[in-house]
Amino acid sequence: MKLDRSIVTAAALALALAPALVRAAPSNTAGGEWYMGLTVGSSNVGDTPDVVPLSGTTSSVLVSDQRDPGVKVLGGYRFNRHFAIEGGYAWLGEFQFSNQASAPAAGAQTAQSRVIGLFLDAVGLLPMGRGFTALAKVGVFGSEVRTLRTVTGGVIPAPGLSTTAYADEANLRYGLGLQYDLSARATVRAEWERLVGVGSGQTGEVDLDVYSVGLILRF
Repeated sequence: MKLDRSIVTAAALALALAPALVRAAPSNTAGGEWYMGLTVGSSNVGDTPDVVPLSGTTSSVLVSDQRDPGVKVLGGYRFNRHFAIEGGYAWLGEFQFSNQASAPAAGAQTAQSRVIGLFLDAVGLLPMGRGFTALAKVGVFGSEVRTLRTVTGGVIPAPGLSTTAYADEANLRYGLGLQYDLSARATVRAEWERLVGVGSGQTGEVDLDVYSVGLILRF
């Protein structure tokens, strides 16, 4: 996976600031505070023939690379103990698909799909004591999907399919998580998120599950 230089810079800055913010003076954790964060993890898609459809094939097998690292840079505002709004940028990875046919002709159509985008979420928070807080979120993901396809052998791609396809759209996203306060200024978060129907008929449409852990810094 190739990461944009801005993501690497943001990650380095967050890691550099973390020790100072962990030692900082206490803040009002009941609400009314800004925060920023960085999470890393794994993005997962299921097998889907929509990305590499073939025409007239009677025997084929779909092979895919279903996981890729994902990175998310976020910022938000916590209004009170139970509600926050957050948004940011996510790189959800590059996924490989190959539809390998053996009849009536041998060959394969392969594709690489990349998913990036901006997101905005409403976050519900449930303090559980001892520094733990459960969270649930729902929001929108402005996705940009790029799919590049190649064909080998005697297979025929589905009619109207582009070798280079792009899709920009808004997708539903929701998730659950748990976070723990390391100090008055720093929180570690683990979460699961699902993005629904990412892509189009041209790029192929997939659902993504994203599992991540990260550091949240309050100020």
